Amino acid sequence: MKQIVVFFALSLLTISTTFSQTNKKVVVMVTHANWCPTCRANEGKINNELIPAFLNSKDVLVVINDVTNKRSKSKSKPELQSAGVYDISLMEQATGLITIINPSSGKIVSRMYVSYSLEAMKKTIADALAGS
Repeated sequence: MKQIVVFFALSLLTISTTFSQTNKKVVVMVTHANWCPTCRANEGKINNELIPAFLNSKDVLVVINDVTNKRSKSKSKPELQSAGVYDISLMEQATGLITIINPSSGKIVSRMYVSYSLEAMKKTIADALAGS
């Protein structure tokens, strides 16, 4: 009986770590690589406009999925795990792509590109929030 209780407790612990540790309604995951020309061309907009626009948001978390190389992927991993989107990040490897995820369900809500205007990005995120 003791073994069953321990197994059950460990199972719950394992399950709970796969779910998001964020209380945000959506996670905006920007997939970036230093070798991607589109990523480099839009890096200023992402770093200086998109991220600051949602920095203090109670509903939106912006994270970077840096797929430049193994080292950058390892560096991105803790933030992606904390946001509850690491498993999705492994499937979303196309650079220049922004994926909007509901961290509670683990479902992709929408996608857009880093080349979109900031206004279009904000609208897409607002639409995702309205649907969450």
